[in-house]
Amino acid sequence: MWVSPALRGKGVAKSLLYEISTWAVNKGCECIKLAVTTSNEAAVGFYTSSGYLPTGPLEELGVGSALMVQPMVKRLGNTQ
Repeated sequence: MWVSPALRGKGVAKSLLYEISTWAVNKGCECIKLAVTTSNEAAVGFYTSSGYLPTGPLEELGVGSALMVQPMVKRLGNTQ
């Protein structure tokens, strides 16, 4: 997810995560998975504070990339 710098801090990312979570629950999903670039401390903190937990080892963003991503997961508690 990317939010325009002009809109950061205005709840856009939080609203997007809420809508995605609502959609996933309605579809019967048990979890949401994502990968966040580890050098983006603000994004890592945002996802962590939103209930996402690190899962698995770090991965290259792309083949030969110096950037690493951390896979994360959020359990939705869906019992359908």
